[in-house]
Amino acid sequence: MPRLFNYAALVSVLATAVTAATLNVVNKCNEQVFLFTQTSFGSIANNIFVNAGATQNMGISSNWDGAINELVVLPTFAIPGSVTYDISLIYGYNVGMEITGCEAFACTLPGGCPVPGPSGSCYSGCCTSAAACSGGALPAGGGGCPNNAFAGPHSNFFYGNCPNAYAFPDNDGANGGTPANNVDTTCATTSVTLTLCPGTTSHL
Repeated sequence: MPRLFNYAALVSVLATAVTAATLNVVNKCNEQVFLFTQTSFGSIANNIFVNAGATQNMGISSNWDGAINELVVLPTFAIPGSVTYDISLIYGYNVGMEITGCEAFACTLPGGCPVPGPSGSCYSGCCTSAAACSGGALPAGGGGCPNNAFAGPHSNFFYGNCPNAYAFPDNDGANGGTPANNVDTTCATTSVTLTLCPGTTSHL
């Protein structure tokens, strides 16, 4: 049974390149993983199954802007000939990942999730319980993360263990959010690799 990579530990990449950009996914997990993608601009392979031990070229266009997963706060700027990316745990976590090309951001959470989900997953740090997450981590009327922006009741578990991944929307210091961690990166590259189940965590 494939692991559905469909609600947690998402990746956002904005590629603005003169030449073709590449996004390769390397699956180091012991099982097949299903990748759900979301696109704001450009194109990418959709609804992909990546077998354990396999590598999948996602076929992104040079202007692809989107996420591998279902929801993410997308970058709002573009530098020609570059990529911007981040890892987000705002909506929870279900598989470790590392993304490289610019700074190597990686997150593999240890045990001790404050709100455990099915199959070893972990609900959002914005939620006090699984039931509190039933309407989504960031519901329209506001939730456990104040103003759907700042750290929630369990965000510290995420930013304490994975400081290079978003634990809440303003984890980058926007609007005075604290801690202001190093959670997104931009550089002049057109080649990005996303590794699933890397077994590592970055502290940049």
